[in-house]
This record gives sequence, C-alpha cells and structure tokens, in this order.
Amino acid sequence: MKSIKLLCLMLLIAISTNAQLPVEQVFKNAYQKGTRDVSGKPGKNYWQNTANYKLKINFDPSSRLIKGTVDVQYFNNSTDTLKELWFKLYPNLYKKGVAVKSKINERDLGDGVSITSVLLNNTQKDVASLVIEGTNMHTQISALAPGKSLTLKIEYNYILNKGSHVRTGQVDDGAHFIAYFFPRIAVYDDIDGWNKIPYSGSEEFYNDFCNFDTEITVPKDYAVWATGDLLNGAEVFAPSVFKKYELAQQSDQVIDVIDSAALTQQKVTAQNAFNTFKFEAKNVVDFAFATSNHYLWKSTSLVVDPKTKRRTRVDAVFNPKHKDYYEVIGFARKTVHAMSYEFPKWPFPYSHETIFDGLDQMEYPMMVNDNPVDNRVDAITLTDHEIFHTMFPFYMGSTRPNMVGWMKDGQP
Repeated sequence: MKSIKLLCLMLLIAISTNAQLPVEQVFKNAYQKGTRDVSGKPGKNYWQNTANYKLKINFDPSSRLIKGTVDVQYFNNSTDTLKELWFKLYPNLYKKGVAVKSKINERDLGDGVSITSVLLNNTQKDVASLVIEGTNMHTQISALAPGKSLTLKIEYNYILNKGSHVRTGQVDDGAHFIAYFFPRIAVYDDIDGWNKIPYSGSEEFYNDFCNFDTEITVPKDYAVWATGDLLNGAEVFAPSVFKKYELAQQSDQVIDVIDSAALTQQKVTAQNAFNTFKFEAKNVVDFAFATSNHYLWKSTSLVVDPKTKRRTRVDAVFNPKHKDYYEVIGFARKTVHAMSYEFPKWPFPYSHETIFDGLDQMEYPMMVNDNPVDNRVDAITLTDHEIFHTMFPFYMGSTRPNMVGWMKDGQP
C-alpha cells in the first residue's frame, strides 16, 4: 500500500510540474503502430490473441494423478506471422531442477508435466520436437498468418503436489485446490511478442482472455467447484443437494447446500463410481477448480445489477473443523454487495464467487483459495481482499490495487 501511495504522489508531482516521465522505446514503438495510446486507452490498431479450450481432466485423489486432454483452437489476431508457439507448464514449478523463488521442500519435487501426445492441425507432432525449459515450452510450427487459426490436441499428465502448497495442491487427504493444471499457450502481445518470463512461484499471471469448456472426472462422493457455470448439476449431485444448489441461485438467504447430514449419509453426489462435472466459462483469463469429499457448502445469492436483476451466487466451501469459515459466507456476500453498489459501484461481473478453504491466499476467476485464520478480523480482510482481486486483475486484466482500505472497525 505504501508503494502505491508513493507512486501516486510521484505522479501528482510530475503532473503539477509538467515533468515528463521516461517512456521505454517498446512503448514508443507501440504508439507509432497505433496498438497503444498515450492516454492509456487501446490504440486504434490494438489486438489480443485468444483461444477456445476444451479440457477433459481425470483426477484421482488417492494417487493425485492428473491426466488430461487439451483441445484448443488458437486465433492469431496479431499483425505478425507466427512461426513458433510458446506454452506455459506451470506445474513444472515442482519439477526437479527447475529454478524457483518460492520455498519448496525437496521431498515435494517430482518429474513435472509429461506430454504424451500432440496433434497440430490434426497431424501427429513428434513430442521430441517440444523444447521444455522449466515452466516454459516452445516448438516450431508452419507459418500462422494474421487472422488465421490453428488447432492443437495435447495429452498430458502429472502428479499434483502434496506439500509445499504454492497456490495449488492437496489441502488434506480429501480436499484439493487445483490451479495452473494444464498446458496453455502463452501470451503473444504487441510489446514483447511471446511472454517468455518463467514462473518461479512468485510471479502474477498474464494470460489471454479465452473460452473454456471443461469436464472434470472424480470418484464418487467428491464434489467439484470451478471457474464457470456448472452445466450438469442434476446428473452429478444427489437430488437433495442439487435442489438446494438451485435454491441458493435465487435466494438471499444462506442455504446449507452440503450439510453435515449429507456428508454423514454420503448423499452428496450421484452414486456412480465416477462423476464428470461439466463447466463453461466465457472470456476469462484462467480456469481453476477444487474438489472435496468432506467439506460443507454454504451458499447464497444477491442481485448485483438492479437494471437487469442479474444475480451472483456466493459460496463458502470449507472443512467443518475450521470455525472461522462459518462466517465467511456473510463476509463474502457483503463484499460482493459493496463492490456492486458502493465501490467501485460496478455490478459484480461473474455468475458466482466460490471461497474454498485451502492453504493459500490467491484469487482466480470466480474462485478463491483462502487458508483458515485465527480471528474474525483476519477472516474479513482476507475474504474481502481476495474477492476484490478476482475483479482486479482477473476481470480487468490490469495491475491490481490493494482494496481493503474501505473497511472500518473490522466490518465489511
């Protein structure tokens, strides 16, 4: 917060004295090309690349094996002809020998992501042609002209980390928060070209706005929460749970969608050996999911846009042992309400916001991974802080400010 205030003070001084701040040559070049504007707005020639992802994920909680297929259609909206593709392999943060900044115990290191098959435009590509360098991967392709697209199908697997939880991993024997879990095409922009900055555990994320159709298969009794809208709730949840889920979508009251009785009677999901949860998310920069076989689920919703009557569902999904989490649903609801009606006074953009009891303090589109805390004030500030971050930067796609200053006396 101090650094932000200092920067604002420096900008005010510069403006008042008509001082000129230095501008790097790469931005001057963008101004000349018309992709950026000195006002801070996009230039008349601005562009962004995008993609449609279809993810099919099988997750085995007992072995922590994630096995998936990524079908992607990638659109080159740039003015450049692309002759290579760069990818992000974020799970390689836990690969032996990869340089990291986060504290990762040596016992938690493994083999990283295994790419077993790649189809490029329906033609088999030699996996050996993929160059993997830490959390980056790149390969040569036939020229992809401006305005054209290509298709990829990647089959891969890796073991989810159990310890050294950095934004993702096993929470306990029956709960997991899973982020950055699939190979994705890196950003290609008008400033740097391909984003080749490696992920070392501390960097924030820079991704294209994309569409996701995702199928997540887990064993019986495991519920799944994720970025996007659940498409087949009636198929994967027990009838009583699905009925309460639908009620929460339209209720101002807090609904116990999964309560202790449902957990005790093992009547949370459909009683198939495995259930496949299907989600759809449009125009988001990332996709994360969480799963558990013993978490409670409190849910409510509220009108965030009085003009259209659009509602946002708010969830708290947590271990019954963590007493601070019983109030998180109220804190989360008040935060979404305040964002919509007080500051920034803009209807909350997502259809839901799920606060999951995890081992970190990190946000994703429609999802938050928040550890339990020791006191009520910390629970309020943490919940508020991370929900704000789901809008800044994930919805705005911009550098994120610190947004906890409007709270008073420990109350949102």
